[in-house]
Amino acid sequence: MTTLWMDLSLLLGVANIGLTIVLFTLYRRIYAQTKATFSLALLLFAGAFIVQNLLVVYSYLATMPLIPDSLSPFLFGIGVTEAAGLGAILWTALN
Repeated sequence: MTTLWMDLSLLLGVANIGLTIVLFTLYRRIYAQTKATFSLALLLFAGAFIVQNLLVVYSYLATMPLIPDSLSPFLFGIGVTEAAGLGAILWTALN
């Protein structure tokens, strides 16, 4: 049985995937224009976040029945913190 917290964590994981895809696309465009090593490192950074978030969403789907209900709010908190960090990085990259 899933809880509301796990469902929200799953949705937040999908939103984090979207944020990282936007970051990856932005960094790819910057790297294509500049060929700077730092831009390449940012591209790899965003790619690692995409993989990490895909694994998070998959693990939530695969182990949702096994995760204790008392742990669900903490997983949601981790997702919120990551989304805030990715949002700040994206805001910085766009401005």
